[in-house]
Amino acid sequence: MNIKKKSIVRLLLYIKPLWYLILISTIFGVLKLILPLILPQVLKYFTDTLLVSETLTSAEKISEILKWLIILLMIYSFLYIPSAFLRQVCSLEAANKITHTMRCQLYSHLQKMSALFHHKNKSGNLVTRISSDVEAVTGFIWNVATNVWIDFIMFLIYITLMLSINIPLTLICSTAVPLSIIITKKIRMRIYNASKKVQNNISEISGYTQERMAGFATVKLFNMENYEIDKFNKYSEKIYRFTRKTNRYSSLGEAVTGSLSEITVSIVVCLSAIYIAKDTMTIGDLIIFYSYLGYFITPLRRFAELNLTYSKSIAGIERVFEILDTPLDIKEKSNAITLDYNTPINLNFNHVYFRYNSEDKDYTLYDINFSIKQGENIALVGSSGCGKTTLVNLLTRFYDPNEGSVIINGIDIKNYSLKSLYEKMGMVFQDTLLFSGTIKENILYGKPDATDKEVEEAAKAANAYDFIIKTPQKFDTILGERGIGLSGGQKQRIAIARVFLRNPKLLILDEATSALDSESEELVQDALENLMKGRTSVVIAHRLSTIVNADKIIVMERGKIVETGNHTTLLEKGGRYSELYNMQFKDIIKDYS
Repeated sequence: MNIKKKSIVRLLLYIKPLWYLILISTIFGVLKLILPLILPQVLKYFTDTLLVSETLTSAEKISEILKWLIILLMIYSFLYIPSAFLRQVCSLEAANKITHTMRCQLYSHLQKMSALFHHKNKSGNLVTRISSDVEAVTGFIWNVATNVWIDFIMFLIYITLMLSINIPLTLICSTAVPLSIIITKKIRMRIYNASKKVQNNISEISGYTQERMAGFATVKLFNMENYEIDKFNKYSEKIYRFTRKTNRYSSLGEAVTGSLSEITVSIVVCLSAIYIAKDTMTIGDLIIFYSYLGYFITPLRRFAELNLTYSKSIAGIERVFEILDTPLDIKEKSNAITLDYNTPINLNFNHVYFRYNSEDKDYTLYDINFSIKQGENIALVGSSGCGKTTLVNLLTRFYDPNEGSVIINGIDIKNYSLKSLYEKMGMVFQDTLLFSGTIKENILYGKPDATDKEVEEAAKAANAYDFIIKTPQKFDTILGERGIGLSGGQKQRIAIARVFLRNPKLLILDEATSALDSESEELVQDALENLMKGRTSVVIAHRLSTIVNADKIIVMERGKIVETGNHTTLLEKGGRYSELYNMQFKDIIKDYS
């Protein structure tokens, strides 16, 4: 079974629970299209019976016509309008429910994917999958799933009615059906391929745009506006070209189907004259046959339109299933153990090896071995790219080791439930991420059910309270995207307040003060020292002056641990730590000279 067929089968599984909505939509869709078939019968009655009658007076004929006018108005008012309404409402309800389900499943799956997956995929690309690709389902359900059944049923009704009037003419009309199917089938694959390229390029341009918009200041400062505009134009040019292809193939399909329809009508009109001349058809028969022929041709023309919608929808739906089918590389075991919140934490890295890609020859981390006891303050130091952050990412289980194990209280970290594991952890990053919303909402991220008093206490402990109450709305002050409107030090202190509120047993600090000025660093460092009291702490440090009191300092170089000890013993040893410390000390002397 090819990919497209698999996607259709899978989509049918989503439709199955909502079969009643599709059925109701189909029934009322057919009723909506059957009602206009009454009009040709009325015209035939007027032409062949009423108007040629010699027994009725003109007043009686007018009275009969008015009677039918009232009947038709009542039919359209009380049957057609409700039928059209229910057909559309039920179809769109099914489409919206399925779209909602798939969107939620997709977002949930993305949330459970590892850091490695998110590093490999641009956020804009993933957002496109959740938005425009999922919306393709609506188009499929509305334009394809229900219309196919309605058109098929109506096709059988039209054929039956036309056969009852004139069999040869009906058979001639029917030849347009296989021809239309053959032609549109050949065109459909080209539309599908072009549509998939359009969707892929939309994802690319979304990721590119989101990244550039976030870095607009860098673009401006380097005078790269024209460069970025040209690059964006190239992305857009690709979308334009593939969209043009899609539209041209679609237009070709509609043109061919339309020409088949017109040729069929022309043949019927000409041949019907022969039947009328031979008195085997009446004028009324011709009117009604011609009317039915118009309804018969409508599904053929719509088939070309559905062809485009189908191909576009399937291209988007496949991209959704592509993400849903991506396996979770960080899996929680079905019998995962709950790590009790109140249990002391003792950590061990046991012969850990890790590399980001299995194809890479070199490991990012080599044979990492060390332990952390409950309440210890451990510092990780080393030059940029030595593997400090990667090591922490293994501890938080953003990644899993290729070899070896990370152990908490004698049990491999893989055996714990992720929820209970993260409940014990708190982390402050170098690049603090605050979300759009109020200051209070950002702090509450650490404990959503916290009281206002707990929020205020956390802010005070993080040295954030004083500047928060000076903002216009205090804790209800709205922050822009990524905390725009606050300084780096203020954002860090809100992040620390968030962790204070969480009250973790294990604290991880990833160069939390490296990007701050001296005044902000002092406030943040003081807040961090408050936060570390009584907790097991793992600190990645750029400024070595901030970790001189650490219980244990682990020095890394090229993915390996080269030294371990406290500040004093490492300085006396005169190794790599001593080099790094002296280099920073010289920089400080230069700053003051």
